[in-house]
Amino acid sequence: MMEVELIFVAFLKNQKSGDSDYRFELGSLEKLLGHGSELETDGRGGVGYRCIIEPDGGPQPDDDSELYRRIGAQLAEMGDRFEQDGTITSEVVEGLVNDILSKSLTEDRFADAVKSVLSSSLPPGMEVEQATMIAAMSLTSRVGKSVPSLLQNCFTTAAAYIRRNCSSSLEQITRQDDR
Repeated sequence: MMEVELIFVAFLKNQKSGDSDYRFELGSLEKLLGHGSELETDGRGGVGYRCIIEPDGGPQPDDDSELYRRIGAQLAEMGDRFEQDGTITSEVVEGLVNDILSKSLTEDRFADAVKSVLSSSLPPGMEVEQATMIAAMSLTSRVGKSVPSLLQNCFTTAAAYIRRNCSSSLEQITRQDDR
């Protein structure tokens, strides 16, 4: 299921960053996803790539790409609340950066970082699962802005985490926005 990744990339594209290295890494990630490849994780946060060959030799066009862009933009607006409130601390981001650099980032470690963010504040009117998804995406954005070369690795771990823990919220948002 690629919708998680496509919505996630749309989220990241809507986060404000003038850093050219971050934009380059995000562009690389977007190209990778747009050319029939899937990011894979080894269960410990390591990243690999698997090419998907479509029957006609190329990736199938995604009719839902505009929907994913709209949803990503909406989620990014919600993610701005975390930024404005200072909910995501530099200590949490630095911890994730260190985990990636030491090759010890796992979904469990990432889950602990998300819980840390949510323990300090849950935006009013936001469901826990939706806040969890937005916190995961926002953490990834902050890691990528801090050390752009780590964006893809953090993205892979976060996407797997979101797929495993936030699928009902993502499905609900997709259904609501598809009307």
